[in-house]
Amino acid sequence: MGALKQIALVVLLISLITFVALFGRLPAFRKTPIGFLHRLILHHVPALIRRTDVRLTGGRSTASFSRLGRYLMNENHPIILVFFLTIVLGAELFFIPAAWSKLSFAHRTTTLILSFIPYVFIYKSVTSTSSVITSQNHRQQMGHYPYDHVLFNPGQDHHCVWVMNCLGRGNYVFFLAMILSLTVLLSYGAYLSYILLDRVLQDSVPRRANGMTSRYHWSRGQSWKRCIQLLGWAFTTDFRIGGVGMLALLTAPLAAGLLLYHVYLIWAGMTTNESFKWTEWKDDIADGLVYVSEGGPQRIGEEERNPEVEPEVDWPKSCNQRLVSSTDGRPPSFESDTQIDDRGFESFRSKTHFRRVSRLHEVDNLYDLGFWNNLKDVLRMSQ
Repeated sequence: MGALKQIALVVLLISLITFVALFGRLPAFRKTPIGFLHRLILHHVPALIRRTDVRLTGGRSTASFSRLGRYLMNENHPIILVFFLTIVLGAELFFIPAAWSKLSFAHRTTTLILSFIPYVFIYKSVTSTSSVITSQNHRQQMGHYPYDHVLFNPGQDHHCVWVMNCLGRGNYVFFLAMILSLTVLLSYGAYLSYILLDRVLQDSVPRRANGMTSRYHWSRGQSWKRCIQLLGWAFTTDFRIGGVGMLALLTAPLAAGLLLYHVYLIWAGMTTNESFKWTEWKDDIADGLVYVSEGGPQRIGEEERNPEVEPEVDWPKSCNQRLVSSTDGRPPSFESDTQIDDRGFESFRSKTHFRRVSRLHEVDNLYDLGFWNNLKDVLRMSQ
């Protein structure tokens, strides 16, 4: 049980750090303990180490680590992808040979299929280049979505270090399928591990009633503490099955959480990158700095549209709202028709009426077509 507790704690700690790294910066967790841990691990602790290093070595050590961190998180490299694939493939090679002879034909077939599918979608996510905007495809990419003059979505979301590629129209469906397949694989791996360990306990734990072997489940009549002890014993009978099963059990919620987060993004009609931009607007709204105008043009004049920068887009939804952020909390007041606000947006005509925005729900999201239409748009992305 001592080894089991240590392994469980190590896996749980790794899972917690991974969860904090993946989700801690999301707006929903910003004011929660998860957000605090994210800032502590990725900002405050490194800043403390940096200040200490500056005093001791003039900052030479942390400068090297900072360059390494920027490279790992921002540059196009295979290190994280290889690390990720090594864990997945290693766990499969560790588990399947040990469990193969104990599985039924149906479980064997399901195991092979579920183990293979994630690699297909990983390959598709990594090798797709249609989401990378270049000078050759820039105009085509600009024609997928209209400007909303709030977020400016050009059709590409962000570079994802996990798949060594940019996520966007060309591979977002494959990325979602990859997360879904990993969630199913991890959940099924945890399930297989349990049924195999359960079989060991069912055959090993004495269960007698009236002098005859009972057909009841081994856990019947056992306390929770005793059940955990027995599971720990079963774990030691085959470390490969128990170890990989525990890893799958503790990491499956991470994959499921990431999948649910992207389902939420589809429901809200936004991308990961846009969720952070909306959070910036939400913070400005809370500070009373945001004003909206309805019924006016989104630009000074239609004749000022540059088709090379902002081509006509056939989009099923339109929006005549325009957001302006003020620095002093006062309504916008323009001296000319072509003034630029502090976010770099063209301002409205001086006679346009503005009202203060009190909640983010008052702002219309041009890209939110409703969940089912958003989902249809996502499913058409790879076409």
